[in-house]
Amino acid sequence: MHKTLFFGLAALMIGCGGNPCDEYVELQCECETDEECADTRLTYENADVDLQDECSAGLDEAQAEAESCQEDDQEG
Repeated sequence: MHKTLFFGLAALMIGCGGNPCDEYVELQCECETDEECADTRLTYENADVDLQDECSAGLDEAQAEAESCQEDDQEG
């Protein structure tokens, strides 16, 4: 169900003209330190169309990595 909700929200954001990099950054930050997350936010801030395409293409992988990090945190 979680994946269905995620994909539904991602589709809604994209359909409404949202920036897929916002979601991508949030997912990336799940596995990063605060400093790394700040760097990631700066990298994707005000993303142009090409960078948004890259974010969109990387959402599935970023989601899988974020879920893995959350599971590791819960186990540890």
